Amino acid sequence: MKRLPKLFVDQRPRDRVADLIEEGIDVAIRVGELADSRLLSRRLAPHRLCAFASQIYLEQRGTPQHPDDHIHHDRLNFRFQSAGQALRWPFQIGGRAVDLTPNAGGVADCSDAVAAILVVGGIGISLSYVVAFHVERGALVPVLRKFFVERSVVTALWPESRHGNQNMNAFPAFLGGMFPSPTPRDRLLKSPAGK
Repeated sequence: MKRLPKLFVDQRPRDRVADLIEEGIDVAIRVGELADSRLLSRRLAPHRLCAFASQIYLEQRGTPQHPDDHIHHDRLNFRFQSAGQALRWPFQIGGRAVDLTPNAGGVADCSDAVAAILVVGGIGISLSYVVAFHVERGALVPVLRKFFVERSVVTALWPESRHGNQNMNAFPAFLGGMFPSPTPRDRLLKSPAGK
């Protein structure tokens, strides 16, 4: 807002896909593959799905060494708001992608809620950028790091009809500068603190 004083920010965080044109949204930041050809886009950064737990939980219950070890732990899962389906846990095992369906003791349909609950206990899968704050302050640590999956990308999207707007031309470029490569969260996930 300092760089673009005429810019008005109306943030609407949600775990569902909004129709930018129908809802009058200028820019969206989405995670995942894109399907809407009516939108212009700019790739911002890759994202990873990783397993996390609190250090206290791991001290009490042990640290899993393989994705199959999740059956011996308290699991929390994410449920997609749009489909109502639980997340299948993706891992790279022996050079191939494997999706596991945990028998979780609880689910939440908000990414931030999953991260907050994991701080209290249990093991779960989360997007690296969602839990980065908790990892940075030591509340969560990554587990099963060698099995992490790079799923897709974080992308900025905007309707083509907004292309001539001066703020709209500047904002995606500004967002591009906010996502360095590698990202700080990637460095956190590779640090010795995450086991």
